[in-house]
Amino acid sequence: MASIGKRREHLLTVSSLSCRYGEHKVLNGVNLKIRSGEAVAIVGKSGSGKTTLAYALCGIIPRRVDAEVEGEVKFDEFNLSDLSFQEILRNINIVLEDYEAQIFGLTVEEDIVFGLENLGIPRKEISEKLKWVLEFFGLEKYRSYEVSELSGGMKQRLCIASTTILSPSFLILDNPTSNLDWEGVVKLSQVISRLKGEGMGIILMLRKLKGFEKTLDRIYQLRNGKLRRTSYEKLSRPYIKHKYVEHPPSEVPIIEFRDVWFRYNGPYVLQGINMKVYEGEVVALMGRNGSGKTTMMKLIDGLLMPERGKVIVAGREISKLKAPERAKIVGLAFQDPLKHIFSETVWDEVSFGCRKLGMSLENARKALFLMKLEKIQDRETYKLSMGEKVRTVVASALALNPKVLLLDEPTTGQDYELLGELIAIVRKVSMIGKTVIIVTHDSDFALSVADRVAILNHGKIVGMGKADEVLMDRKLLSEAWIEPPYELVGGGR
Repeated sequence: MASIGKRREHLLTVSSLSCRYGEHKVLNGVNLKIRSGEAVAIVGKSGSGKTTLAYALCGIIPRRVDAEVEGEVKFDEFNLSDLSFQEILRNINIVLEDYEAQIFGLTVEEDIVFGLENLGIPRKEISEKLKWVLEFFGLEKYRSYEVSELSGGMKQRLCIASTTILSPSFLILDNPTSNLDWEGVVKLSQVISRLKGEGMGIILMLRKLKGFEKTLDRIYQLRNGKLRRTSYEKLSRPYIKHKYVEHPPSEVPIIEFRDVWFRYNGPYVLQGINMKVYEGEVVALMGRNGSGKTTMMKLIDGLLMPERGKVIVAGREISKLKAPERAKIVGLAFQDPLKHIFSETVWDEVSFGCRKLGMSLENARKALFLMKLEKIQDRETYKLSMGEKVRTVVASALALNPKVLLLDEPTTGQDYELLGELIAIVRKVSMIGKTVIIVTHDSDFALSVADRVAILNHGKIVGMGKADEVLMDRKLLSEAWIEPPYELVGGGR
């Protein structure tokens, strides 16, 4: 396998770094040193300033994002304030949390080589690096795919690959696991270990540490603007199982898949799916990226029509209903909130559906309160953290008071505290009789909230049952590339 090549040792130094947006101080006297060949993780709750620190480390703040900065960031002996933005990015690059903003090519190959071509790298060298990146990131078979055909997790993997190929001395990854499946997390950890060995310094802004136990050299926690060194043990928390709710098999299911087959333009994404979900039940759909989870969501919502078979929701074939009728039965919170928030403020976004369908705005107010957004309801949506954007999208779906709530990767960008709140919300929604279907890669979240789990692999349901039984099946988890829960790995949380 080709290598990106060894590099000389470098040092990234942060000294007394403070950063504020107007009156809001986000960072307060941050100090940090990272050497070539080291990988460090910075963890913190949603809104703690991880992204602000990431932007300051690579010059986006203050060059592209306006903020008041004190202190300094140095690359070797050079203060970043004395370097051009292009000089900084050649040495310190970043994969943004909003990774799609960094995708420029129409196809996977075009995007990977885009940066190298703009730097005037010889074609032979580009070919060698392209071969290495495609192989190492498992993108060979996607080489000619259009980017629009990729799942969210695959797009994120592509963005990491496209940045890695530029061989910066330091690489910052802002919440890189948010849309990766377990296979992607394991692969990313392997990539980081290899890049460390070749002299690259890695800074990861993470929500959780599982999968990186053997990769990280140090862990820091960002809290109240201060950065302090910490450990796996200090960041772990008690594990709580969800008590399974029994649903009599004689009940009429509220959702039923009857021998459903579906494909886009190529092979079948779903093959002969049969599944029943009952009123008030919480079911988690799990599987590697591209296994068909989001497609099942869209079929339940009537956004897609099966090629064969039927999808029945609340006793009616959902694909035959008009959009306003479907919206009152099924509420869908999409995977990527950045694509689906279009109003100026949180309140405008959450109340949009109620206003369009002539429903009471009290529903929107209740949804705001449920998702703990009432204090920021007048905030512009572009100023929200990723976690706040996810909660806004969920609140928008809840505002229509649907019978079925579909949550596509709701854990994206959420810290443990907010995940605990989300678990409480899902349980509360379930207790009042609503059915909740959740697509997630987070096995601990699924164990904490779901009654049952369905495992998809290659378009088929390969396992379905009680959450605490399915997610303790080591063989099934391994074969389907499902993240093992904390109980099975015993740490790294």
